[in-house]
Amino acid sequence: MSYTIKTQNFNLTQEHKRLAKELGISETFMRLLIGRGFKDEQLKAYLYPSVSDMSSPYDIGGMDRAVARVREAIDKGEKILIYGDYDCDGICAVSILMLYLRDKADVAYFIPDRNRDGYGVSVSALDRIIASRQPNLIITVDCGITAAEEIKYLGLKGIDTIVTDHHEPQDCVPNCIVVDPKLNCTGFYEYCGAGVALKLVEAMAGVDEACKYLDIAAIATIADVVPLKDDNRIIAYYGLKQIRKTTRKGLKFLLGEDEVNSQNVMFRLAPRINAAGRLKSAMKVVDLFLDDDYFMLKTLSEELIRDNLKRQELCEAVVDDAKRMLKGVDFARTGIIALYSENWEAGVLGIAASKLVEEFKRPAVLFAKDGDKLKGSARSISSINIFELFCKLSGYFTSFGGHAQAAGVSIELGNLEQFKKEADRLILQEHSLSEFIPDTACEMKLPTDFNFLGFAKELELMQPVGYGNSRPNFLIDADGLRFDRIGYSKHVKCALPNLDIVGFYNYGEALAAKTGKICYDVALDINCFRNKLTAQGILRSIEFKEILLTADEADCLNLHHLDYTGSAYISRVSIDNIDKKIELSPFGTVIVCFSQSDYESLCDGSELIRGLPVFVGNVAELNPKNCVVVCPCKEFDFGYYDEVVVAGAPLTEGYIAYLAANARHCCAITDCTAKPIAVSDDELRNIYKALAQIAAGKAKASNPRALYIQVNDRYKTSESKLALALKIFGQLGLADIGERGELLITKKSVALENSQAYRNIEHFKN
Repeated sequence: MSYTIKTQNFNLTQEHKRLAKELGISETFMRLLIGRGFKDEQLKAYLYPSVSDMSSPYDIGGMDRAVARVREAIDKGEKILIYGDYDCDGICAVSILMLYLRDKADVAYFIPDRNRDGYGVSVSALDRIIASRQPNLIITVDCGITAAEEIKYLGLKGIDTIVTDHHEPQDCVPNCIVVDPKLNCTGFYEYCGAGVALKLVEAMAGVDEACKYLDIAAIATIADVVPLKDDNRIIAYYGLKQIRKTTRKGLKFLLGEDEVNSQNVMFRLAPRINAAGRLKSAMKVVDLFLDDDYFMLKTLSEELIRDNLKRQELCEAVVDDAKRMLKGVDFARTGIIALYSENWEAGVLGIAASKLVEEFKRPAVLFAKDGDKLKGSARSISSINIFELFCKLSGYFTSFGGHAQAAGVSIELGNLEQFKKEADRLILQEHSLSEFIPDTACEMKLPTDFNFLGFAKELELMQPVGYGNSRPNFLIDADGLRFDRIGYSKHVKCALPNLDIVGFYNYGEALAAKTGKICYDVALDINCFRNKLTAQGILRSIEFKEILLTADEADCLNLHHLDYTGSAYISRVSIDNIDKKIELSPFGTVIVCFSQSDYESLCDGSELIRGLPVFVGNVAELNPKNCVVVCPCKEFDFGYYDEVVVAGAPLTEGYIAYLAANARHCCAITDCTAKPIAVSDDELRNIYKALAQIAAGKAKASNPRALYIQVNDRYKTSESKLALALKIFGQLGLADIGERGELLITKKSVALENSQAYRNIEHFKN
């Protein structure tokens, strides 16, 4: 693996230096913006957005006719019905038009029930609306562009329709007033549904009136993953400002103490708004914006938070199921992930599909049972337009709709397998397998002596970040950095004089006590602790340029081998055979080493293997690209690889048996006879005494390294033997470490042989 640097450290022209000074930004930040493709005349509008820079609403075709018809309805006292979608975008779009129209017209709203009515405009829902409301005019928001037959049905009933939508039009456009920027627009066209509703208000009453609803439009703009550029950037920028000082009680309740930024809107606020529509009915959610009753809103927000927790559980279950289904899949022949289960809840499939896309870097469409059909939600990667793909495959569907990165679809169960085969064929015919390998591009390379805090403050000018205006990431190329665990978690931290680098979750094995040559891919942030601001680099990924792993460190990482028993025979293959397999496909082969010397011997035998990405402990994602893993951790999942190749000796024969049982095919290119750790009973006793002394003094150890230092002051030993002793003592109930790093020692007489780990080591009495 090798990182690509998007923007090199080029020399600025004198004009660019002058412009940087005028804009109040550093030359480094200026390079970043130029590298992103900004023209000189665009920079001020980007860095300092202004509502006055928004496009005219009349750039969208049909807007003048829509305005005239709504005004006619108001003047005549006609009944207006706003028909919206049940997701966050649809709910926000309904809310914007309701807030604007409710004191001007006889207006009501309707949001379909996902389970009862399905997506979009349906005749059954229209019949209920007509019977109960008898509207003269229906305005659709965030839906309707594909509802030609349903709107024809309304026309036969004498009901006028205005479609406001942002989804891609299909061959047959509804015969009514249509306001969809994807259909006919001379200006900006990438709004979400609520953005189109906002532009309708602007056309009706001017920009000042529209600005009253920027907070609601911003939530939808961020949640619906439309590009945060031009008008959308302005909407999100000023909308977030409004949310921070909002007087809308419902929003306050739903936000709680969360900081208001695009990330929290995307991952916390929007999912809570979405939750009701995914599980129950979204009708009530509009009250968040329309109502002012304290107790009702408090109750509603608490219910939405509970719904969202339930939605998260259901989503996690779908993702876990899908990951299990994907084990054993040949990813070299997989262009799209397409899976179905009768146990899945349709309302969470879109979010689950997004998680699979992120993990495996392929389009994903997940299906749940919907009567006698399957109902699916699809998400895609940036290089594949899922809507265009589905247009080519439309013969397999009973209905579909969406846009470049997301779509909804219905299909007969009998067509699913053939659809999957044809989708794979089209994608693999038009796209290289390299597009499915995780991106290793960084925005810029920064030196370790850089002014990170000052630069991080400048990067705040890029907010809000998201799709189309991604958060920049930076490469820090540094040797010999010392990372320590944060407590006893898998999180690690390295404190430089001008930057704290923090790695969460998968970095404990890779970076704790490592001093190798590593490239660090980080996102810059500002941390405030005790009123002191510091720059913080959040690790996104790492690249080992050189493995520097001592034998003792390797033993520490391999201790989980002691949890396995049994034995298995695995065949031997030549390194040439593995080279050929790697040349055939970029996916499916993982080579396992257990020490630095194993890895070096491997690389000496194959230049091709030397060029593979190498990881310590765990890979960054499940996407099974060819790689080498040194000292794989217990959580490493081998089930996604076609071939697991052992190139070294584990601590137990049982670990080979574990690999053979969990891999589709397992082989070895070296002798993999186990080499157990050797430790004497006396060493274990002395370590136990040292631990008991520390516990008696009520000393605490903030992390494993700190504990090792305390033990080593009393009895000279290695970190691996201390970790082994703690494993044995833990299995015997003799020692444990509390949540705050306190040692918990139990003084009792036990037989060491009762420990599985002890039985798996080479031990001796003296």
